[in-house]
Amino acid sequence: MKPRFAFAEDVRFTCSRCGDCCRTWNVMLGPGERERLEALDWRGRVDDLADLRPAVRVRQPGAGMRERLRRRDDGACVYLGAESQCLVHQHFGAEHKPLLCRLYPFGFYPMGERVGVDVSFACRAVSEGRGAPLAERQPEWTRLLTQDADRGRHQLRAGVPLTGELAWEIEHYLVGFLDDRSLPLIDRVRCVLQFTRIATTGDPATASAAKLRAAMARGIPVQVARQPSAARMDRTQRAIFYQWLFLCLNPPPFDLHERPRQEQEREAGRRVREGKRFLKLKGRPWVDNRELAASFADVARVDADVDELCAAPLETYLKAKILGQRFLVIGEQEVPVVEAVPKFLLALPMTLWTAQALAADRGAPRVEEADVRRALRLIDRTLGTLPTSALPRKQAEACDFIMLETDLVEAAFNEVVRGTP
Repeated sequence: MKPRFAFAEDVRFTCSRCGDCCRTWNVMLGPGERERLEALDWRGRVDDLADLRPAVRVRQPGAGMRERLRRRDDGACVYLGAESQCLVHQHFGAEHKPLLCRLYPFGFYPMGERVGVDVSFACRAVSEGRGAPLAERQPEWTRLLTQDADRGRHQLRAGVPLTGELAWEIEHYLVGFLDDRSLPLIDRVRCVLQFTRIATTGDPATASAAKLRAAMARGIPVQVARQPSAARMDRTQRAIFYQWLFLCLNPPPFDLHERPRQEQEREAGRRVREGKRFLKLKGRPWVDNRELAASFADVARVDADVDELCAAPLETYLKAKILGQRFLVIGEQEVPVVEAVPKFLLALPMTLWTAQALAADRGAPRVEEADVRRALRLIDRTLGTLPTSALPRKQAEACDFIMLETDLVEAAFNEVVRGTP
């Protein structure tokens, strides 16, 4: 039986051979993949690879020892050629590459009778909306994917299980709100948040709960349109938002956990210092582990006309992550829907701030769509990989409450778009 794929139809992708994924992505190897790479005969093809050991054993926090594809000193994959081509693909064919390389930029998440297709917006072609519609990829996905059975691990909230089909029903409403172009983007996001908070109480499997969800899907947009979005961040919200933003925008070096302890401690100290600059909004921010030419004050002065220039790529991104189930996963663990939604939607104000920072860095007074698309690439690299424990201790203790029980997404959006008070 062929899997039924669910994906955002307005996402496009055709590999542009930019080589970004081969330079920045850690490829973890599956069973037997190291041995298959070691068996490749490079003699007469690329002699420098003839005696290569293709994998290194690394300790992944929370996952124990794993094998990953070896990378060069500059961070690139050892099999990346001079013209950004994969040498394994070039000399032996795509079927000899590790599975993760063949699947990229896609990820697959079986849920109920469907498979959610996640798309990495860290991929340049995806974030820029270039290439063929995803629907054309379905035959390829079917060939590559060994569909696991849905393991029924989904939860609405802690202790309340959720079937895959019921999860798809709830997500259908979330995507429907994001599709409602009669509302500004922030109001669509407010609809998603309100629906998640209110329509997920009680037993979601009852007939009355289903009727309640349908009624709320009709009524919430009307209520939201009548209620102005005016919230701004308080001191605690601001501390958590900007610390979280720093961590998302500046991931640690790919081999940090393999370095000597002294180097790890130095890097940790540097990251703490730079994180405090974000917290205080003083000086010049770091983005993508680079200090910008613009100051925090310059970033706040950049105009972001969200619904004119930014709404389309942001809407596509939010829908893609919901349909691909990526918003539900942190590390190797699926989190309940009511927790996952508000944490995921922080990507909206974080992306807008990043777009403003990129515009300020080039001296522009206004965000352009290209800034938003580049910001999505930066933000999506760390989506679902950061636990709240990565925050400094004081912020980590308050993080879940602030993210889940306050209007942080809405408040951060308003502050970013309207400038820091």
